[in-house]
Amino acid sequence: MKTIAIILAAGSGRRFGASEPKQYLRLGHQTVLEHAVEAFLRHPLIDEVAIVVHRDYMQAVSELVRKNEWTKVRHVIEGGNERTDSTRAALHLYAREYCHLLFHDAARPLVTADIITRVCRSLEKYAAVGVAQPVVDTIVQHRDNLLRGTLNRAALRGLQTPQGFHSSTLNAAYEKAAADPDHWTATDDCSLVYHYLPDVPVALVEGAPCNMKLTSPDDLPQLERFLAANRLAQAGENQRSSANQTASTPSPQPAADADPVLAHNQRNLRAMQLRILDILRATADLCDRHEIPYWLDSGTLLGAVRHGGFIPWDDDIDICVPKEYLPKLIEAARTDLPEGLYLQCPETDPSIRQPMYKVRDRHSYIVEAADDFSRPYGKGLFVDIFPMEAWPTFGPQFSRKVARGYCRANAILHSQHYYTLRAAAEFFYFTAKRACCRALWTVGGVLRKKDRYYSNILAHSGNGNRHLRTTIFPLGTITFEGQTFSAPADADTYLRDLFRDYMQLPPEDQRKGHAVFYVPEL
Repeated sequence: MKTIAIILAAGSGRRFGASEPKQYLRLGHQTVLEHAVEAFLRHPLIDEVAIVVHRDYMQAVSELVRKNEWTKVRHVIEGGNERTDSTRAALHLYAREYCHLLFHDAARPLVTADIITRVCRSLEKYAAVGVAQPVVDTIVQHRDNLLRGTLNRAALRGLQTPQGFHSSTLNAAYEKAAADPDHWTATDDCSLVYHYLPDVPVALVEGAPCNMKLTSPDDLPQLERFLAANRLAQAGENQRSSANQTASTPSPQPAADADPVLAHNQRNLRAMQLRILDILRATADLCDRHEIPYWLDSGTLLGAVRHGGFIPWDDDIDICVPKEYLPKLIEAARTDLPEGLYLQCPETDPSIRQPMYKVRDRHSYIVEAADDFSRPYGKGLFVDIFPMEAWPTFGPQFSRKVARGYCRANAILHSQHYYTLRAAAEFFYFTAKRACCRALWTVGGVLRKKDRYYSNILAHSGNGNRHLRTTIFPLGTITFEGQTFSAPADADTYLRDLFRDYMQLPPEDQRKGHAVFYVPEL
């Protein structure tokens, strides 16, 4: 018998409070709706999928089906104002078919394959099946804000979806509901079957905590954590599967199971990303309030364009601020950053040898490969801020050569040296080279116009890349992890200046973050 999944996505989201229905918000790299739909598309026991949507989103969802090549999705139909109206629309669509129907809330994006399997298998024996989770909180009865009694938690369950039915059973329940003069209202279809068809047993199968419903903005961080955990579990499963297939060939990379620090980082990556996302939001708010221009840069901008948020393995955030606004930023940060955050900069922190700026969190911890822990400086999670300035209008090859030469000399002079004749010679050579490059840059800035190119200050221009000013200004906006931030006017050209073919994923052995160890919250 055919098994059809009905994704109920017709809600308007008025109670959620977002600018669009919650099923169209981004969760990781996809919308909530895409996560929910693809869980059923991937499942071998599902033969067909239909999506019930609000009339205003019919065209958008149809385009999503086409773009994602969802061949199992056979219908996109209009739903009603209430959940029961949407269910009726699906029942009408399949009125001539005797089949198994699974109704699933689009707002439950992380339904697992095991849950779908349990519902499908149970439908082989029962005509109605619900998904249930144990209740963890104590449930009380009250009146006038006074406790009047408690319920036995062991006998209680919280219903989830999908809920599965023989189509004839659910049709019969809805026919009785339509004829009921009292118009009893059900919030789910299992309850409706239980109420109108008391002789039909409703079976319950086990749900999962990750199959939670997105009901308020506060639920998004929890769903993000579940999503990250699911991905790590899947990555671990793939790793074990690959290891089993190639057991005779030892892997040159240490498995997470054999490296407790690597395993710790993998478990906490998403929590760490969300924490630095909080720091970015606070930094962006500070800049907006004080009219300080900023924009997402480097891998952060790349993640926004290619993934809709973080690059999956990335563990840092980069933004840029024009150099001339740094004094204003420093002054604003002294009084206007949220408690627990501070601006780390050379002007106030003598331990910083490079003109680097970071908004640091005092209540977390991070170790990077180049960290010298013998020096006192901030060790919390951070957002990098790179100063940007106008560049002299040199030819591209000459400007790249000068920038790279200065940065290489500067890096060598800031590294550890030993008292040898070679070290002394290198010190004088690279000191002279750095001075020469700086002089060329300064003279070029005086003799040549500086109104065409814009890029990192000289000390941060080791790759020699530069951008046309019109690539950056006037600033636009971009969505990163479902939130809006400032971005270069032409993000595509900006990223091509940095990475060339930026949509091409790097080889797997190069998909690594910068941190050696981190603790998202202390």
